[in-house]
Amino acid sequence: MITPEAIAEKASRVYPKAVKAWLAGELESFFPHRISANLSLPKNHADAIAEVERLRKSAKQSLGHGYTVAYESRRSRTHGLNQFPTAIWIETMEDLVHFTGTSAEFSKLQIAASTLRTRRPELSSWLTRQSNWKHLLSVANDLEGLLDIVDFFVAHPRPDCFARELPIAVSTKLLESNRRRLATWLDLVLPPHTIDHRYGYDAFEPRYGLRYARPHFLLRVLDRDFQSELGLPFDELSIPAESLARLSVADARILIVENKVNLLALPTLHRTIALGGLGNGVTQLSDIGWLRHNQVYYWGDLDADGFVILDRLRQSLPHLQSLLMDQSTYDQFADLATKGNASDQRELSHLTEDERCCYEFVCRCDTRVEQEHLPNEYLLKALQDLPCRF
Repeated sequence: MITPEAIAEKASRVYPKAVKAWLAGELESFFPHRISANLSLPKNHADAIAEVERLRKSAKQSLGHGYTVAYESRRSRTHGLNQFPTAIWIETMEDLVHFTGTSAEFSKLQIAASTLRTRRPELSSWLTRQSNWKHLLSVANDLEGLLDIVDFFVAHPRPDCFARELPIAVSTKLLESNRRRLATWLDLVLPPHTIDHRYGYDAFEPRYGLRYARPHFLLRVLDRDFQSELGLPFDELSIPAESLARLSVADARILIVENKVNLLALPTLHRTIALGGLGNGVTQLSDIGWLRHNQVYYWGDLDADGFVILDRLRQSLPHLQSLLMDQSTYDQFADLATKGNASDQRELSHLTEDERCCYEFVCRCDTRVEQEHLPNEYLLKALQDLPCRF
């Protein structure tokens, strides 16, 4: 027969479901909630009496809270005429939180949910989805400050200032440490035209119109004559995307390289510019108009992350081609492979069929060949074989 400890374990699994029912205003249909239980009595009469008594002493009928045991009087050949337990119920939310030791947590959630719904009714739908109430609990102590930030963006969309300049009485660190949570909420409360959807949640500032220290791209001009044509005093420099966009680049070949060392080691190439230092700034390349009018290649690691970057780049630059990112290259240098960085395989809709096959392979085998391990002569041959239209 089920024990009080086993009932407590089952009740702890009921608690999240009860919270969702409470958030949805459905507690009346949720309680009383029956706990599935094996209530078969042992054949030994003394053991049966002891187990029923243990169940009774820990029940609400004895303690005033917790689970309730339903009984019926019946005669058994083994046990004679007795009160037999027939069901275990938890009658109210109060009983459940007391029994599971979540009273303090639930009280905190009640206050936080009320605050959220009162100040930002638009977020009620977010609160009732999945297990978002757990996320609310995690920020409950800072909720007022987070909602102050949300209120400011609603009143001043795309404020064009640095986060530290926001004229609200909250710590800048609060925004910095809660970017993803705030982004989720801002997407629900802001008009769509005030959000730059080219940027993901990992680029909070440009997505919602804050100023920020612009990431710099490393640029190398691999042709001295071309460098003079562009009017650049240096063949290697680091500048933000908006400065890159002001260059007048035409009839050129652009090579985007993931690894900085590989970029610095590139040889002289006719009318070729190399770009690197992308990181999360990949999406900013879409602001550089001349990339759309020149030949563009991406050379990244043969691993899951490399193909994810390739996919993101091609969203902005559909004509972009990959370099040395195929199964043939992997197979030729499989002896250089190391453990990969694959997590869950994603749906990358901007890969070619050959690229997708290689991506699925490195994810499935959790393997990688880093670009810096490829022999220089193999790279030089690939670079020389690149088509040139000028």
